[in-house]
Amino acid sequence: MHLCYVSDLTLADVSNLVRLYTNDTTRKYLGGPLEVSLAQTRAHADINTPSKLPIWAIRSSTDHNFLGIISLDTHHDGSDIEVSYELLPEYMGYGYATQALEFVLNYSFNELNLKKVIAETQTQNKASIKLLERVGMVFEKSVERFGSNQSIFFITSHQYIDKHK
Repeated sequence: MHLCYVSDLTLADVSNLVRLYTNDTTRKYLGGPLEVSLAQTRAHADINTPSKLPIWAIRSSTDHNFLGIISLDTHHDGSDIEVSYELLPEYMGYGYATQALEFVLNYSFNELNLKKVIAETQTQNKASIKLLERVGMVFEKSVERFGSNQSIFFITSHQYIDKHK
């Protein structure tokens, strides 16, 4: 059963993106909430700036409501591709992030032909770590970044294919 799907961001998503980027709960492990003006600038940039790698809205399959975002981007190390996600707090814990992450991993390996995808999360973010493990990602290493201990997880195309046989 599909709880959600991903789609391109549109101008209609600006207010929801601002709500996402300024939310204390959503941004707890992401450096804190952004100021509204910065969130508006980022929302417009996310929608209007062409990128080689996608950023999608996560939407409810039943009512098409905006739930959050999920994206692929170049990691801070400059070589790996990282998956990132943010959900509005009222949609956390219902399986939406799991389904969106599964879609993006499938897309990464079967459409983009990536060999590996990583994710970085604060080590204190236990819910995110459980999510990454649930979809088959494996702990690789810890790093100190942004003033906090971060955990780096990865999954290779071979691991993903083996998991989904």
